[in-house]
Amino acid sequence: MGSRTRGDGGLLIERAAVAPPDWDELVAADGSSDYPHTAHWTNTAVATWPGASALWLTARRDGRLLGGLPAVAQRLGGGPLARRRLDSSLEGTSCGPLAAADLPAAEQAMLVSALLDAYRGLLPGPLGAVTLALGPERERRFGPALLAHGSWQRQASPTAVIDLAGGADAVSAARLSMSKRNERNRGLRRGAETGPSADPADLAAYYPLYEAAASHWGVRPTPLPFLQALLADPSGRTFFTCVRLDGRVIGGHLNLHLGDRVFAWNGVTDPAFARTHFPATLCFWGDIVEACRRGARWLDIGASGGSDTLEGFKKYFGAELQERGYYVHEGAALRLARLARAQGRRDPSHTRWHDGRTGTPRESDDA
Repeated sequence: MGSRTRGDGGLLIERAAVAPPDWDELVAADGSSDYPHTAHWTNTAVATWPGASALWLTARRDGRLLGGLPAVAQRLGGGPLARRRLDSSLEGTSCGPLAAADLPAAEQAMLVSALLDAYRGLLPGPLGAVTLALGPERERRFGPALLAHGSWQRQASPTAVIDLAGGADAVSAARLSMSKRNERNRGLRRGAETGPSADPADLAAYYPLYEAAASHWGVRPTPLPFLQALLADPSGRTFFTCVRLDGRVIGGHLNLHLGDRVFAWNGVTDPAFARTHFPATLCFWGDIVEACRRGARWLDIGASGGSDTLEGFKKYFGAELQERGYYVHEGAALRLARLARAQGRRDPSHTRWHDGRTGTPRESDDA
């Protein structure tokens, strides 16, 4: 069921379960959108995640779509203690509010504030939460508005970004460390191959590696049908960097491309080959080559989840940290339950998938 409210300046805030037909025009007009803002991302999520549903908040004036906020609703668990979430940042991605870039800054701020008020007001009970994450440019544009609300809890989640200026050869010569160039060259000489794929069978072959890593991290794996449906984006905005050895998939990254940024989002490599064929290095190199071929300016290789070794690994590719914020507004009961669970519990996501699995010094990533 849709709903509507009137905001300041004649702004009409509406809520709906399906994207408006002009949604992707707004995504293009925002000027700093991330791939999860696209209608394809949310529509694919609700089609492939069991029990998920979509939420679309829109802001219009005189019929023109000026802003919006997409989210996915999920119910976790069963019975009276089931938790309900609204996420505008599924699975470590960045999303959050949109505002047309041609609006004056003060009007953008007013519009974003109205969207955030509407989104926060959808908190699904004392065991519920609403969340969003802002990528680097959007953090600069909209982060202050979230903090001004006072009820959002912010977690810093800086992301590592590789500057692709000059193309792949320039990145290799000026930004990759000598050790990473050597690993790339040795892996390729020993028969490993890396390159983009649009074949869902490659994702299926990769998925058991990812499931094993997710079990190590103690997280629910992203469903394979979701990954495969994203790879089938009819606009060609996704690609799977696949590393093979003798026809066997030994690692990969599913990349999301929008505008001048490619996000190396879902990826792991086989630790059994970490010291012989360096599949993690080859994954990142494959990401770089394809992102440059597509004309992207930045390759975002994500946050490191508190892992110093993973953060250090990314720096060998010339990655710099850019600020990113994750924001949560949660019910009181959920907050108490979360704090109780956190006391004295080790977070496995802060350890790397490869740590202790090769019997050798840490060389590869678990991105």
